[in-house]
Amino acid sequence: MDIYTDNLLKLIVMSDIHLLPKGDVARGLDTAPRFMRAIQSVNTLHKDADLCVFAGDITEKSDVDAYKLFDEIRAGNDLPQRVLLGNHDDRDIYLEHANNPMLDENGFVAGFNDIKGHRILMLDSSEPGEKRGDLCEQRLEWTSERLSEAKAQDLKVILVLHHNPCALQMPVDTYRLAAPEKLLKVLHASGADIIQIIAGHCHITTAGSWGGYPSATISGNQHSVEPFLRGRTGQQDCYEAPAQYAVIMSDGVNCAVHFQCYVNESKIMNPELFPYKLDQKFEIFD
Repeated sequence: MDIYTDNLLKLIVMSDIHLLPKGDVARGLDTAPRFMRAIQSVNTLHKDADLCVFAGDITEKSDVDAYKLFDEIRAGNDLPQRVLLGNHDDRDIYLEHANNPMLDENGFVAGFNDIKGHRILMLDSSEPGEKRGDLCEQRLEWTSERLSEAKAQDLKVILVLHHNPCALQMPVDTYRLAAPEKLLKVLHASGADIIQIIAGHCHITTAGSWGGYPSATISGNQHSVEPFLRGRTGQQDCYEAPAQYAVIMSDGVNCAVHFQCYVNESKIMNPELFPYKLDQKFEIFD
């Protein structure tokens, strides 16, 4: 064991898997083989991760067979796993067929893991039948209690949910987390050391801040979209790639969010052009 094994958290976050029953296709893409590539990528590159969180939109239409396919594919990875739900999921259908689901005391698909001085806090923002997510008073109170515990235990907090709370200045904001100021009030009041918030939902890679907290989104397993910012009109472009998941690494002082693209149209350049990148050394921390 060394300083990195003992103290460096590695967290995988996948989102927007959008599975359908075997053989079905959504928007011209078969998401099952793409999800298999995601699992293979983690197995090859990040088998030392501490936890893998699936951050919602597990299925496209909440089909029972799609949830079964999800469990079948992710069984190929041995990491500890947690599953959250998104707007394409149905909580009742999922819970009826899920094997040992993550649940809080109120029956929401929410939970936490404490790992290497960090609390990974996973919120259920799903409102079945609604594109917009929400956190009711029960869920907000539960979040407040978990944050108070993290503060008391001097844990760094990484918050994971499906719906982006941060406005991206894109049309997708019309169905981001509803009334995000309610959650922000809870976060501020807790005094907890929140070092990262990460969400899916919007099918685009972003990084910035929300209410003073670092905030990021990932494009996920289905299509990705271009930045379609205020002032533009016309058709927003959508792309088959990249499909990606996030790799969050934190030693308690430094927290980095990497975006691992397992479906990527970019061509790998000749490594002989970059001889200095062979067996590069890493910075050594005290």
